[in-house]
Amino acid sequence: MTLSSLFTDDVGPLPLLAVAGAGFLIWYVRYLGENDPGWKGFVANILTVIGVGAYLVVLAVVFGAFIAVIVAFIAVMLFMLPLFALGGASGVADRRPRRGYHRDPYGNDYY
Repeated sequence: MTLSSLFTDDVGPLPLLAVAGAGFLIWYVRYLGENDPGWKGFVANILTVIGVGAYLVVLAVVFGAFIAVIVAFIAVMLFMLPLFALGGASGVADRRPRRGYHRDPYGNDYY
């Protein structure tokens, strides 16, 4: 992804400005937290704690989803392993009824 891909015909420079604005806000909150002893610094420190917590939650969700995909793949493979070992389900759909039997056109029973 390049910077030029952020400039599309639909949105223009808005994504780039949003990223720049978010970066500025993160820098400004940290600056106030370190340099302002008043209420602004107090609020900035609270916002920093909330931001770090939100970052950790997002990180946990992303890694949790990644691990869930891996576990689901392993579970599917473990359940399919007996099918692969026994030659799959081949032959189940190819079986025909015994001689003298025919299918009921209105159901699946033999008579």
